[in-house]
Amino acid sequence: MNRLPRIILIITSVLVLILGFVMAGCSSESTPTSGAELSTYQLEINLLGQKNEFLVDSHGMLKSKIEVSSADGKLSLFMNKDTTVLDKDGKPLHIIQAVVNPSPSNPPEDAYIVSSVYSLKPQGATFDPQILLSLNYDPGKLVEGSRERDLYVAYHNGTEWCTPSYKKVDTKIHSVTTQLSNFNSTVFAILGPKQVVPPTPSIGTQGTNVGNLAPDFQLHNLKKELVSLGDFRGKPVLLNFWATWCHPCVSEMPFLQEVNEEWSAKELQVLAVNMSGTSSQVAEFLQSHDLSLPVLLDTKKDIASSYNIQYIPTTFFIDKDGIIQVVKVGAFANKEAIENDLSKIIS
Repeated sequence: MNRLPRIILIITSVLVLILGFVMAGCSSESTPTSGAELSTYQLEINLLGQKNEFLVDSHGMLKSKIEVSSADGKLSLFMNKDTTVLDKDGKPLHIIQAVVNPSPSNPPEDAYIVSSVYSLKPQGATFDPQILLSLNYDPGKLVEGSRERDLYVAYHNGTEWCTPSYKKVDTKIHSVTTQLSNFNSTVFAILGPKQVVPPTPSIGTQGTNVGNLAPDFQLHNLKKELVSLGDFRGKPVLLNFWATWCHPCVSEMPFLQEVNEEWSAKELQVLAVNMSGTSSQVAEFLQSHDLSLPVLLDTKKDIASSYNIQYIPTTFFIDKDGIIQVVKVGAFANKEAIENDLSKIIS
């Protein structure tokens, strides 16, 4: 009877040891130990045949920063370390590929394609945070009148060209960069806006709106000489309607005086048409305010009426061909504001 408990104890101990080995084996295979490394994969980036490989973990997170370019330097991708790169199924991305698109869609009517057109794959890939796509261009291929800072990267969504909200133009290395969060649209290129040339109004289409031929007139100056607007055809003209009793008119007079002194040497003709004042009243006003502007007298307001003047001051910027390019109602805040509109009639 004493031997039986001893035998049971020995058998129980052996069973406990065997069960411990079995459980230990299951645990080591099913659950990684604390601090164990996640599995890593190779992400291949192939830009026009230029291949590079980078590590991503099992969650699709980059293990290093990426800055890669195609062999010709015309296409580059930039990604920060820890960026998550996934395919359309939400799995770690294994390849990014860029090739030249041989048959791109036509650009919008108001734009033209500046760079090569590229297709980026795989479609549906996602990036968190956004990555940078940079494309280069040849400034020698820009159409006449184009400005490099107006270029932008666009993508084609299968129906039309669209413009991302972010762009950065580097005119030193001739590149345009945009941000991408996915490859839902896979066709990309640099586009430039076409220069829109306003239609030239036909000769004789007179009026007081932008694009019209400014109506000709004749008025006397303070020397009682008869002056015609047509006398200045071939020169840009700043035509200002004003009155001595108009406080906004008076406030902008010093700025008109500065413009007259500086820009008359550049063939600008300033004509300040005074409404209702007499010759002596206007002369006294100019002297008291130390002004020497060329003034014409519209005592009966006939010319103001023909120019449909409702409020003063009103200023017309007329180019050398007699075409009104800008109409400004109200006083100018400073000389620079006047010069900004002068740029429309003086090259």
